[in-house]
Amino acid sequence: MGTERMGIIFWLAVGLVSIYGATRLGLGALREPGSGFLPFIAGAFISLMALGFLIISFLRRREAQKKLSWADVQWHRPAIISLVTLGFVMVLENLGFLLASFFLLFILFKWVEKFSWKKAVIIPTLTLGVTYLMFNVFLKASLPKGIFGF
Repeated sequence: MGTERMGIIFWLAVGLVSIYGATRLGLGALREPGSGFLPFIAGAFISLMALGFLIISFLRRREAQKKLSWADVQWHRPAIISLVTLGFVMVLENLGFLLASFFLLFILFKWVEKFSWKKAVIIPTLTLGVTYLMFNVFLKASLPKGIFGF
């Protein structure tokens, strides 16, 4: 089995586990969705996409598929993104949503995507400004404020 299909099967398993967990939480009704409703939708979407890709991988001609090994996979980008996201989760409550999110986006844009300094500062600033307006001002939702109070 090729690495492409192994990845597809991994995402199919993630989707199915999400569906199972969501049903255990309770789906609720359409007018009053339960806590498992959105995870169920997400799991169903992931599972359907994985099934589609799995079918496509079987329909392709074998000679057109490139053989890859685990040694060919470049792990540095996914590893950096995973570590930065883990760091974000760990400092979110202490630094607050705006500051932690800015650092997350800045690191991703500057060092993972290799944007210029200007873009790596402007894009997260605009994104977080819109997010702040949408959630704090319009929806009146509370985001973690952190030690600096913003």
